[in-house]
Amino acid sequence: MFSASYKKTKIAVGIAALVVLAFFMWLQPRSSAYETVFYGGPIITMDPAQPIAEALLMRSGKIIAVGDLASVRAAVFGDATEINLGGKTLMPGLIEPHSHTLATAILGETIDVSGFTNKSRSDIIKRLKLGVKATPKGRWVMAYGWDPVMMPDLDAPTLAELDALSPTRPLLILTQMMHDAYANSAALAAAGITAETPNPAGAEFVKDANGALTGTVREVGAIERLFKAAPAPPDSAANFLLARQFMKYARAGYTTVATLGPVGQAKDPVASLHYIARQTNAPIRSLIYALPSQVTNLDGTIQKPQSRDIPAAVIGVKFWMDGSPFAGGAAFKAPYETSELTTKRLHLPARHMGPLNWSDADFAKSFRRFHDLGYQLAFHVQGERAVDQVLNTAEKIFAQSPRADNRYRLEHNALITKEQLERAAKLGMTTSFFIDHIYYYGHALPDLVGEARTKRYMPVKTALDSGLRVSVHTDNPATPIGPLRAMQTLRARKSHLTGAVIGPDQKLTPMEALQAMTINAAWQLGLEKETGSLIAGKSADLLMLSANPLETPDEDLQSIKVLGTWLKGEPADIRPLNPTTFKTGIPLMFSMIFN
Repeated sequence: MFSASYKKTKIAVGIAALVVLAFFMWLQPRSSAYETVFYGGPIITMDPAQPIAEALLMRSGKIIAVGDLASVRAAVFGDATEINLGGKTLMPGLIEPHSHTLATAILGETIDVSGFTNKSRSDIIKRLKLGVKATPKGRWVMAYGWDPVMMPDLDAPTLAELDALSPTRPLLILTQMMHDAYANSAALAAAGITAETPNPAGAEFVKDANGALTGTVREVGAIERLFKAAPAPPDSAANFLLARQFMKYARAGYTTVATLGPVGQAKDPVASLHYIARQTNAPIRSLIYALPSQVTNLDGTIQKPQSRDIPAAVIGVKFWMDGSPFAGGAAFKAPYETSELTTKRLHLPARHMGPLNWSDADFAKSFRRFHDLGYQLAFHVQGERAVDQVLNTAEKIFAQSPRADNRYRLEHNALITKEQLERAAKLGMTTSFFIDHIYYYGHALPDLVGEARTKRYMPVKTALDSGLRVSVHTDNPATPIGPLRAMQTLRARKSHLTGAVIGPDQKLTPMEALQAMTINAAWQLGLEKETGSLIAGKSADLLMLSANPLETPDEDLQSIKVLGTWLKGEPADIRPLNPTTFKTGIPLMFSMIFN
């Protein structure tokens, strides 16, 4: 029998979800069948034949004409609405090719222990204590954002410390990059994890010298076991948060977002993405690269990829080949540096080598199964050994089963080499770079990989010079949504803490950076005929900015304002959201979702 408070919570969440979905239904002021002409400011087309245009006409969700104002007006059927940009800039909507949308939505409602909002370890411990008090007895306490690389005094919590914070209720703290977690004894017991529990492939339940669990859980395979034991929020709550997250992406200037690995506390992450993306007026286009298990049926057969015409279509499969550089999981060719950061804060042994998550044989078998079915494959690779495993396997399988225009994706690419990039180009693959490593963690790279490797970290320009089409992503929630920050980092390569320029030879030009976030990302997703540039016949996926990013100095890019986005000709409502919070900074929705 459910308690009265539980029933009230479910009703409140259900009503909130209905409100958001109803909002999607009425947020559009008119149908996309109306004609609209934009003029009066620079229109960046991303079309090499006409980089800048004077005017654009859209009708019924499509771009009809782009060019000078007179010729565009001549293409109007009747009385078109005209929007004078007043000197503002119109351009293609931005594309986020690698995000974890549901995880971003739900983890944003947990206790925030990140280095983005906390200044010290003591601040975080205070925030955790308040969060434990706010969590009803018998419920899990969930926190996200622990980051010992960003915060110098953030030593890993001991099991005794975790148990003192929450003696009876399960406590689970996920690190910022989501490759380490810390669990108290109650959480470990709820997940059935003991000192005798075998480690999943490429993951670890960390033990001390005496073989006792320390509370640290390392890498995706082990963390997944904890999250499976934690209670999932009701479908209505997950859908509410996901709908709100879609609006946040639109507010940042995105019109297309791809989810690579649908993870998050929901009963069925893929189903939640399908449900919200298929609402009539969802503000962003959505695509999915599922985990292998998410497209494998109970009888072992594999589902076929879906058409990109379907909202939130499952078009690809994602493989985690290694882990995070900031948790000791990157499969570098040479060991991590021996430094105070690696030995004292990350607790890595001297000359530590991150492991590969797959054996060569198992990976080749899985690669071949999804390759033969026509999926686009994407590979999380940080270290050179992980990249080599992918390239070696791809070469062998392509020799047996060629696939023209495969566009298989190498993701993140911390220390990918010039030789590996050239091999990838010959194989028809493509690269997407997690450039925020430079912005947020550039100050720590010498302590992780040394000065020489830092100079070639995230080699975006080398990838371009090797003939690859490159995109850039922010891997939310690993770093906050911030496309203009990513654009700035592609161009300036500066650490935000020290101002140091990391790999100056890897800087992109303003146009190259914009291509990475529009037409190149569209091409990677197989959407280049539909979006990514403003050309007649394409979808009217538009972004209006307060200034022209091609003419804005690097240091001023983040001050540009997003003034509007249009998806298939329909304007998205990008008014700021103001969720109610407790004075502690713990979102009100936290108590509704996890309790």
